[in-house]
This record gives sequence, C-alpha cells and structure tokens, in this order.
Amino acid sequence: MHIKDRIEEARMSPRQVAIIAICTMLYMIDGFDVLVMAFTASHVEAEWGLNGAQLGYLLSAALVGMAVGSIFVSTVADIIGRQKTLLIGVCIVALGMLASFFAPSYAVLVALRFVTGIAIGTLQATINVFASEFSNAKRRSTALAIVSIGQPIGGVLGGIVTGVLISQYGWRSAFMFGAVVTFMMIPLVMKVFPESVDYLLVRRPAGALERVNRSLRAIGQPAVDVLPERVQQQHHKSRFADILTGYNARRTILLALAYFILMASFYFANSWTPKLITASGFSAQDGINAGILFSVGAIVGAVMLGLFGARFPMRKVLAVFFVIGAATFVVFANSTTGSLGWALFAAALVGFGSNAPIAGMLAISPTYYTSDVRGTALGLVIGMGRVGAIVSPILAGALIDGGWTPGDLYFLFVIPMALGAVVISLLGKPVLRGPAAKADIPVH
Repeated sequence: MHIKDRIEEARMSPRQVAIIAICTMLYMIDGFDVLVMAFTASHVEAEWGLNGAQLGYLLSAALVGMAVGSIFVSTVADIIGRQKTLLIGVCIVALGMLASFFAPSYAVLVALRFVTGIAIGTLQATINVFASEFSNAKRRSTALAIVSIGQPIGGVLGGIVTGVLISQYGWRSAFMFGAVVTFMMIPLVMKVFPESVDYLLVRRPAGALERVNRSLRAIGQPAVDVLPERVQQQHHKSRFADILTGYNARRTILLALAYFILMASFYFANSWTPKLITASGFSAQDGINAGILFSVGAIVGAVMLGLFGARFPMRKVLAVFFVIGAATFVVFANSTTGSLGWALFAAALVGFGSNAPIAGMLAISPTYYTSDVRGTALGLVIGMGRVGAIVSPILAGALIDGGWTPGDLYFLFVIPMALGAVVISLLGKPVLRGPAAKADIPVH
C-alpha cells in the first residue's frame, strides 16, 4: 500500500494526536501575541506619550509583519522542511517577545513587533500545513478546526492573565509572560514533531530514506525498504508561479479571495463589536463583556464547524457557514436597540458566525495543493487574509468619518460574507495527495 494511503486510512496514533495538540498550543501563543499589543497599548501610550498615529503604527506593525511572513517567508517550509521552519519560527517569536520586554523606545518596539509578526505569519501557515499532513483523512477537518480554535482561546486566556500581570508588574510583564510560554514550546517542537513525510518524499534531502522511516515509526507506521521512484517536479519559474498559473491558478484566486473577505469581516466585527455596544448606551464594562462573548462565540463556532466537517464534505459545510455568518451580521446590526442581554447574545452570535468559516478555510486550504507548493500556497492564502484584516478597520474608520454608523457597516459586511459562500462553491474537489505518493512502496 502507498505510504500516504496508509497514513490517510489508519487511525490517528498517540503521536499524531500530540502533534495536533501542540499545533493548537502554538496557535494559542500566536493568538496571544497578536493581541498583546492591544492589551498593553494604553499603558505604552501613557509611558512614552504617544499620539494616535504612533499608537496606530504600533498596533498594526505585527499585522503587517504577519502578512509579509505569510506571503513571502512561509515558502521556506517547502524548501528547508516543515519541522525546521516551525522550530526557527518559535525561536524568533520567543526572542522577539523577550526583546520587547527590554524595548528602550517606541521605534525599537515597532521594529520588534514587525519582526515578531513576520515569524508569526510564517508559523501560522506552516502549522496548518503540518497539522494537515499528519492527520488522517477521516479526522483532518476536525483536527484543523481544533487547531484554529487555539487563536481565540489564546486571546481570551492571554487577556485574563495579562490583565492581572499588568496591574501588578506593568505592561512589560505581558511580553515576558509571552516569551516564557513560547520558550517552553521549543523542546516540545524538537521532541514531538518529526519531519513531514510529504516534504521528504518530494524534496529527497540527504538521508531521506532514514528520515522517512523515522517519521513513519514516530506515528506508528511500518518502515519501508526503499523510497518510491521520484516524480520530477517542473518548476519553470518559482513556487509562486506554480500556484498562480495552470490548474492551481483558479483555486488560489478563489481561496485567497474567500480568505480576504472572511478576515476583513472578522476583524471588522472583532474591532467594532465592543465599541458599538458602548455607543448604543451601554457601559464600558458591557463593551468588554461583549468582546469576551465574541471570543467565546468564535470558539464555539470553530468547534461546531469541525464537528460538521467530520460528517459532511468540508467544502459544502464551509459554504453553509458563510451564509450563517452573513445572517449573524444582520442579527447583530438589529440587536443594539433592544435589551443588554439580547445585545450580548448577538455579540456572541456574530463571533460564532464570523470565526467558524475561518476554521473551515484553514481546514480546506491545504488540501488543494500538492506537497511541493503547499506551504507557499497556504502562506499566500493566509497572507491575503491578513491584508483584509489590515484594510478592514481602516476602511470602517473612513466610512464612519464619512457619516456611516457602525450598525450600517454590519449590514455592509453581509454582502462579502454571502459572496464568500459563492466563491467556496466554485472550488472543485481537493487534491491532497501529491505525485510522490502515487507509487507502490515495498514495506517490511
């Protein structure tokens, strides 16, 4: 039986489950790091006397870095390997957080946030590729949905912990907490994560047979005597050219467009939901509670999508959840004129509706590319989502300056969410197995 067929059809081994768990933990750290600047912004602003523009640059530095990392740097996972890319990325995030603790000035902190963002963007793309390649066919959608839950969980838990730390030890303690937790992940990545079998079969680095067998034994699969005949990959230009031309072009455009739409909608809702609650006459604490409930709804949404994705084709499930997401924007836009309880419930609902499709996008995207370009492709798709996340709050602010109300904008974002369902419906069948997995493999 083919190597990839065995992995696809076998039950998930304890090592594979551990890999998914650690990938989820890495996503939790990423979720914390994305929001750590928001948690500390007012304190940094007060200490260094920043104006609004300076604070805006500081808040957006990591997001810009994440877009750069996802689009341009994550391709290294297809060149040097998934495990090595993950290890380097985790080390850079840990060092970036530690250096931020000692940042002597505004300019240095902006630079550190940008560099850390590049590492996080690279990590996010590589984590999803890694989790996809070490999941079996039956559990892949559920596993990737679980991984995606790590980001909102990290944001919620990080917010609780750093709130206590900042009140006791100042804003720098939040970065030290992030550094310590991230450094703790390094030995786990080194010990638990073998190299991807998909990567080894395509790239054939030195000692490929031994490394393939090491990875197979780690996940409870029998070793092989010889590697399959290598299928020559035809890279006439570059990996970016490969995913933007030929049969990959259509799926890349559709996936990137869907993720751009989705992340723009999510980050708009994430940014404006607490503000709209407060602007509707409720208290500032009610706005904070709305933000927490938004994150709780986001977690529940990802879980629900994973459960449905395990039973039905993920592409169809994802299209349905895009429609559900559009409906939740309508519900929230109409909720703030009612009672506080209804408004808070609607905040959780829009968190559910805007985040559940993100879990689906992260689950489905890796399955549309062969191993030799999977890291590059997923990086580009996630990077376009990051561009949407950057553009959306800016566009919302400009429209509000032009006389729009936040409630009007929720109705506006119904259109792209519904369009996302159409885009996903246009995708063809996924292609997970690459050419390297097609040959017969003699086994012990």
